[in-house]
Amino acid sequence: MLLALGTVCGVQTAHAKDCLSVSFPDQTTVGGNTLTLNGLGLRQATMLKVNVYVVGLYVAKPSTDANAILAAPAPKLLILHFVRNVGRSDLNKAWDE
Repeated sequence: MLLALGTVCGVQTAHAKDCLSVSFPDQTTVGGNTLTLNGLGLRQATMLKVNVYVVGLYVAKPSTDANAILAAPAPKLLILHFVRNVGRSDLNKAWDE
């Protein structure tokens, strides 16, 4: 999903990736581990396709294989940057779904 949505966000090869004016660095460090941006995604809600958040997935070893990413014992980081106000109850309901 992240890879497919990356093209919607206009991912470019540069020192950072942007989607809807939200910028993600190519790399970040978590717990002493350097992680690389694997892809970006855009969450749209309702039939009106309202933009809700932009998400970036950081992994130790970038891959196009979702199963390999999920199975890897290395750290992963998922960053959600909300581009509209979302209430706590709406967010909890969405996570439960």
